[in-house]
Amino acid sequence: MTPTSETKGTIFIIDGAGGSGFTPLVFRRTLKDLPYSVQHFRWGTGYMRIISDLTNKANIDRKAAEFAEVINQYRLTNLNHKVFVIAKSAGTVIALKALALLEPASVESVVLLAPAVSPRFPLGESLRGVRKEIVSFWSPFDLFWLGLGTSLFGTADGVRCRAAGLVGFNYGKDPSHREPEKLRQVKWDSSMLRYGHIGEHAGNSMPPYIHKFIVPILTHEE
Repeated sequence: MTPTSETKGTIFIIDGAGGSGFTPLVFRRTLKDLPYSVQHFRWGTGYMRIISDLTNKANIDRKAAEFAEVINQYRLTNLNHKVFVIAKSAGTVIALKALALLEPASVESVVLLAPAVSPRFPLGESLRGVRKEIVSFWSPFDLFWLGLGTSLFGTADGVRCRAAGLVGFNYGKDPSHREPEKLRQVKWDSSMLRYGHIGEHAGNSMPPYIHKFIVPILTHEE
């Protein structure tokens, strides 16, 4: 969908490592009836170059800065339009780093799908760039990519550990590390099976799941 007089904003989709394009394609088709344009922000180093995407810090930082500028330019030329960001897996690091470079409340809401960043990723500066909330969807059964994969090769922010998409963002018992405001975490449970999500890495990109759990975030419904 391209911007028209009826468009109320845009949704930026950021794919995971390797840039298969599956998630942006599904979201474009699933969200086509919403009053938003849908744009795919590409950030990877090449098709299926998964390890390179995870470990190339210079590219991550460069693309995060580029994405922040894309958002700034959109807001300058589309006054009063809302901006949403949906990021998948390793692509969540691009979203989070870009948010930290923006003015406060530049983005309405952000959806993180199976985030391949470390559970204690510092979200403070990223959250300032969001007006309403960051919603992170995670599953304890996403073991291959976010357990084995990130333990061997590191998360997108360079920590060898189980990722936040597997165990949730966890700030420990220290009161100074309490879960930030404007962060909402949604853990997979068996009721999600009916919407096509069996708990693995791709399930949160299934159209029934998107309609049930993600569209309400974009339309501000409970």
